[in-house]
Amino acid sequence: APQNSDQPSLALGTPAEAMRAPLAKSDFIRALNFPETADDAEGFASLRKALKDRPTAQLVQAAQDVLTLLSQDGIYMDDLRPDMARPEVWRRFASGERGRAIASLGGVRDRTSLALTAARVRNDPIFRDAAHHFLRLFDRSFAIFEANASDAEIVALADTRTARAFMLLGRVAGTFD
Repeated sequence: APQNSDQPSLALGTPAEAMRAPLAKSDFIRALNFPETADDAEGFASLRKALKDRPTAQLVQAAQDVLTLLSQDGIYMDDLRPDMARPEVWRRFASGERGRAIASLGGVRDRTSLALTAARVRNDPIFRDAAHHFLRLFDRSFAIFEANASDAEIVALADTRTARAFMLLGRVAGTFD
């Protein structure tokens, strides 16, 4: 079969996205916080870049889903002021530790948000599935991110809306018990 000469040829059917530069950590972090306002050009630019990276796009979509569902109960990540865990605790999580060793990651203390979220997980199978899907994707993405992230980058990621959703849902799911 003749090759269409105006198409770039990639070895062994390599998908075009494999040729793209990896997503910058700053864009990954910014995308996981979502744009601040409708005028947040930098936030939207980072989100657009993140959505071209398949694993990040999956995490962003899963985070958007749980944030939307939580907002139906009046739970907004900007209202949560979690206790922030130190970077080494996040690194232990990335290396697979669970339970008490990483308990400080569950820094969300807002009783109302925790109670409403726990009730929603118990009573709403769609929310429960969305929450577990999100937790799995966050776990996988964070392990990849952490492998070559600085402590400052981990601190910045921990302060995103997506990380706050992880803290809240992880507490409800028992990740930190």
